[in-house]
Amino acid sequence: MTSPDVISVVGYQDAGKTQVVEALVRCMCASGLAVGVLKHDGHADSIAVPDWEKSGSDTARVAQAGARWTMVASRRGWLLHDWATAPSGVDEWLRTMLQTIEAEGAHVDFLIVEGAKRSRLPKIAVVAERDELRHLVDAGVTDVVAVCWTREDVDVDVVEIPQFHLSAIEELYTHLTKRVR
Repeated sequence: MTSPDVISVVGYQDAGKTQVVEALVRCMCASGLAVGVLKHDGHADSIAVPDWEKSGSDTARVAQAGARWTMVASRRGWLLHDWATAPSGVDEWLRTMLQTIEAEGAHVDFLIVEGAKRSRLPKIAVVAERDELRHLVDAGVTDVVAVCWTREDVDVDVVEIPQFHLSAIEELYTHLTKRVR
């Protein structure tokens, strides 16, 4: 399996990260790419049962009884959950996702990670307003290859990184194909 291109989409809560991911996925799929998305849920890192797992659900109950692995499945798809408490990170999650895709006999051309600010992945910084971009820069977010504004107009004075508005997602996609590949 050929290694896919990977980009991380980072920003603060409610900045519009998921909007940007959705728009990029649509654009990439329209170009004929097979796209995968890995969502890092940082809020779930500090609680016993992640909020994307229904509290008191059958899978949560059997996990509390000791099952390390649970799967919810139907004819429409499946969700495999590893309940291990061992530390892991985006590199391990990407490896697991790619191994699973390969085991299914499928492929992916491009992987988008929503989150993982501290990773070494190339990043799109998503911002709704000027202060958010300053905070990301001051917080030491690295490897930013583009900025995507979701509410305010593009403000090129903040950083010297290519900047795009969500309404120009095709231009951002074109930039990524040149920068990430």
